[in-house]
Amino acid sequence: MEIADSYDVIVIGSGIGGLTSASLLSRLARKRVLVLERHFKLGGFTHSFQRKRFSWDPGLHYVGQMNPGSPLRSVFDLVTEGGVDWAPMPAKFERFVYPDFEFTVDSDRRRYIADLQAAFPSEAGAIARYFTDVKAAAGWYQRHMAAKIMPAPVGRLLELRGRKLALTLTADYLAKHFRDGKLRALLASQWGDYGLPPSRSPFAVHALIVDHYLRGAWYPVGGGGSIAASAAPVIEAAGGACVVNAEVEEILVERGRATGVRVKLGQGTRHTFRTVRAPLVISDAGADMTYTRLLPAALRLRESELVAELPQSVSAVQLFLGLDRDPRELGIRGENLWIASVYDHDAAFEGRNDLDGTWPAGCFVVFPSVKDPRARAHTAEIITLVDTGQFTRWSQLGWKHRGDEYEALKQKIGDDLLSLADRHVPGLRDSVVFSELASPLSLAHFTGTRSGGCYGLAVTPERLRARWLGVRTPVRGLLLTGSDVGSPGVAGAMMGGVLSAASVLGPTGFMRIMRAASSWQPSRVTTEAVSAEMAA
Repeated sequence: MEIADSYDVIVIGSGIGGLTSASLLSRLARKRVLVLERHFKLGGFTHSFQRKRFSWDPGLHYVGQMNPGSPLRSVFDLVTEGGVDWAPMPAKFERFVYPDFEFTVDSDRRRYIADLQAAFPSEAGAIARYFTDVKAAAGWYQRHMAAKIMPAPVGRLLELRGRKLALTLTADYLAKHFRDGKLRALLASQWGDYGLPPSRSPFAVHALIVDHYLRGAWYPVGGGGSIAASAAPVIEAAGGACVVNAEVEEILVERGRATGVRVKLGQGTRHTFRTVRAPLVISDAGADMTYTRLLPAALRLRESELVAELPQSVSAVQLFLGLDRDPRELGIRGENLWIASVYDHDAAFEGRNDLDGTWPAGCFVVFPSVKDPRARAHTAEIITLVDTGQFTRWSQLGWKHRGDEYEALKQKIGDDLLSLADRHVPGLRDSVVFSELASPLSLAHFTGTRSGGCYGLAVTPERLRARWLGVRTPVRGLLLTGSDVGSPGVAGAMMGGVLSAASVLGPTGFMRIMRAASSWQPSRVTTEAVSAEMAA
């Protein structure tokens, strides 16, 4: 695709935050937006990939609050021109599996609570109190995000109510309110959705995730790749462009203002460099990369030092499986499985890099083909958290060129993951006809991050106290978007995109976006255009 010399806006990265910002500004402000993606596919962690007849989504496994008419679904429809259909997961959409105990989460909030109280009758009162506190802490996190686009004094006032509860460590909250250790572990089972165990996570981010799924979960029909395929035509219809194999080398800053980017186009040795100008640059590359790698070091920004002090989120290994058997024959109905070999989530997190012995202490297992009515072949994914440091010695070698020792380690990791999953889904191993394992180096390669982290900056209490971290930056004409502005996960990163677009649209920008979402109607962006994007 041809790139013009200048645009109204340049967006760095095509994750859901970047695509949301670009689509909203294209649609509501008629901005000509250039989206630059370093990977050879649009979508960031929402992209899909194929091997033979099999298809997987590396980063999108389920999303809450996608019921028609919900505010989040309305924003999604506005951003994607209604091009993404959402299939509801089964009513029992999560299964928490422990050594001697299993619990299935119901998509009806009242049944979920009743099931918990039936399993732990002596803790019934504390369970009811817990869900009240979840609602309060999730509300605080939402106000915390909204405060990022408000004047500082107003934002601080907005965050006062509920701040103490929100910044309490999840482990401390659970220890204070529950006596039963199994129940404490059970309630923390979804910690992999935000990448921090109970002793490190603020209750606010835990509550945000729990609340997000209290009405069940949905999966995009056709896979996560349908999101970028639907948003791109909206951007292009306004005169913008979405370009892959386009790695931004530097954000250009002149007299304290962002004026464009220097971008490398192409792959390997077959590349060219271009300078593209725009009065506004929005970075979906993450706060760390933006402040420490993309901005000129000569600026000497205080934020460049502060962001380096915040921890990055943990990375992961992902085993992608192609199956010759319908997972429903193995007892799977489309639910997610959180398998834990121990009740102590913090101990599991501490042992995440010990790749010998009893590793892994847990994993997340999903079956995309059961959730997607358009799936052409049966698939599974097994994921567990691990740091990039375990693979550092191969980091300087190119993708697909890291040698036999690296491939042997990947084979061992894949076997260990499959063995753990097979113990709880008997027959899974015998159904595998294709497997491929992605290491943290793969995540780092495709995202450009130092750590290969799944969620940008780790959502610790320190991050939530960092008032300097928001949409706006000290560089005029440069904004941040995505999960570092919002929260972990697809919905949280999308809200980061909403906030950055709202900041551009002015004081009433957020309300303007929400009004447009609530009254959304299809425009001239056609289903044929979406189909063409999917085919590409």
